[in-house]
Amino acid sequence: MGMGGMIDFLFLASGIYLIYTAIAAKKRNTIAANVMLSKNANEKDIADKAGYIEYMYKKILLTGVMICIASVIHLVNDYYIHSQPLTWVGIVLIFAALVMYTVAFSRGQKKYMPQWSKQNRKDKQK
Repeated sequence: MGMGGMIDFLFLASGIYLIYTAIAAKKRNTIAANVMLSKNANEKDIADKAGYIEYMYKKILLTGVMICIASVIHLVNDYYIHSQPLTWVGIVLIFAALVMYTVAFSRGQKKYMPQWSKQNRKDKQK
């Protein structure tokens, strides 16, 4: 297995982890700090925990599914099909998933953690 295959497996594992995190957050009403919170925030900063989980659930789930699909496309393409356009489809899919997650994460923090968002802006201005 080449380096590309190893990276595809790592992406697949991260997509599965995102799916697991979304489902666990929904079922157990828990927040995975490494996926749903920035390193400087904690659960106490969330004004509406249930609302935040509901807001992030679909976005994290969709991001995980998109990354898994892209990883499978890359693995199949690398070992069987060898199509350059298919490689780009996978890359675009992963990029779109990351952009969607980043935008949702940022908006969720602003909406459900307004006090933390204000403090973070003050820290950046210094």
